Amino acid sequence: MLGSIWVIKKNASFSFISWSEENQFCKYKKIDIILLIFYTFPLLYYCMRIGIDCRTYGSLHGYIGKYMEHFVSYLMENEDENEYVLFFHDREAGECTIPKSSRFHIIKTSTQTGSVCEQICFLYELSKEKLDVVFFSHPNIPLFYRGKTIVLLPDLVPYFYPRKYSGWTLLRYWNNFLLRNSIKKAHAIIVLSEILKRDIIEIFDVHEENIHIIPPMYLGMEKWKIFEQNEIQKFLTKEGIGEKYILSVGHLTEHKNIPRFLQAYHLFLKDIKESIDLVLVWKEDPSYHEIRSTLIQLELQGRVHIYNIIDEEKMELLYQGASLYALPSLYEWSEESLLTPLVHNTPLIVSSLPSITSFLKKDDAVFFRPMSIIEMQEALKKVFSNPLLNKIERDMSAFSSISVSTKIMNILSFFRKDLSSSSVVWEKNE
Repeated sequence: MLGSIWVIKKNASFSFISWSEENQFCKYKKIDIILLIFYTFPLLYYCMRIGIDCRTYGSLHGYIGKYMEHFVSYLMENEDENEYVLFFHDREAGECTIPKSSRFHIIKTSTQTGSVCEQICFLYELSKEKLDVVFFSHPNIPLFYRGKTIVLLPDLVPYFYPRKYSGWTLLRYWNNFLLRNSIKKAHAIIVLSEILKRDIIEIFDVHEENIHIIPPMYLGMEKWKIFEQNEIQKFLTKEGIGEKYILSVGHLTEHKNIPRFLQAYHLFLKDIKESIDLVLVWKEDPSYHEIRSTLIQLELQGRVHIYNIIDEEKMELLYQGASLYALPSLYEWSEESLLTPLVHNTPLIVSSLPSITSFLKKDDAVFFRPMSIIEMQEALKKVFSNPLLNKIERDMSAFSSISVSTKIMNILSFFRKDLSSSSVVWEKNE
C-alpha cells in the first residue's frame, strides 16, 4: 500500500513523493514536515497582483477598445482570487465603474501608447505597483520594464501596412522597434489565429511555446436588438441609403483594399438595372487618400456612404438591412471581421486569404482574389442574382466574451507557479 505527500520544489512547482507503508514518515525529519506545511499553505492561496493596461479601453479604440471593455467587465463580475491594478488614460478612466472591492484599483495616467513619455513615466508607474504580471492590450511594453508580461497582439497591420505620413520615416522605425522589443520580451503572446502565430514565428523568431491562440471575441453576443422591417426602412430613408446595399465594415486603410473594390462596384453598377448602394463603416486613415480620390474619379459620391463614427443602434440597423457583406482585404489576421455578418446570416463575398479560407467552407461565401477587380465584380453579380446564396448559421459560443476571457485567465494563472524564486526541496533522509 502506497501513500504520498506534496513536496515543494524549485520555482514553487509541486510533485508527489511516494513511500512504502513500512517506511512512512521515518524517512523525513519532523522539521521538514513543518517547513513543508509552512511554505506550501500560503502558495496554495497566493493572491497574485495583476496589472491590466487599459489605455486602449473604450469604443474610441475600435475593436480592441471594446475587447478590453468586455474583458474588464468579466473580471469584475467573476474574479475574486487575485488583485487587479487597472491603468487607464485620463480620458477613459470615467468610463469604467469599479465595484466596491479591495481587489480592483484604478491608476490614472496621461501617457499615450507608443509615446516616448511611456518609456519613462509609464515605466515608473508600472514599477512602483510591484506587479506579479502585466497584461498589455497592445505590443508596447516599456523598453526597460523587467517584470513578467503578457501581450495581446491582434494583428501585424502596422508592420505590413504602416501609415504614410510624409517625412515620418523615423516614426515608422520607432514603432517597428517597439513592436519587435515587445514581442521578444513578452513571456506570453496572445494571438487570434494560427496564421498570425506563424507570421510572428517567421518574422520575429519567437519560440512557439510562448504564443497562445485564443479566438477573436465576438463583441455583439446577446446584445443585438431585432428591428422590424419598417424601422429599418425608415432609417435607410433618413440616411439616404437605397433599399438594397452592400455593407463593408473595417478601418478604411490600405490593407482593406477599398479602391479596387470601388472599381469593381463601379463596373457592377454598369451591368445591372437595379439601384444598389455601398456603405463603408469605420474611421479613415488621414494619411491614406486613395479612397476619396477613387470616389471622385468614378463619380460614386451619390452611391457610396461613408460613416467614420457610428453608434451601436445604427450599426445594428445597417447589419440587419444589408443585402450583402463584402470583405475585399489584402490582409486579414483572423476571422474577427466576419463574426457579426455570420450572426446576422448575411451573404458574404470575401478575399481568398488563408485566415479566411481556413475558417469558411467553400459554400459559405463567394471567394475572389483580392487583386482581381474582375473577380470582385463577378462575385457581386453572383450573389445578387441568387439572393439565397451563402446564407449560413454558425455556433458562436467559442467567440463569446466569457469563453475568450476565461482563456485569458487560464494563461494568467500559468504565472502563479513562478511567483516564488526560492528553491525549497525536501529529500528523503537515508
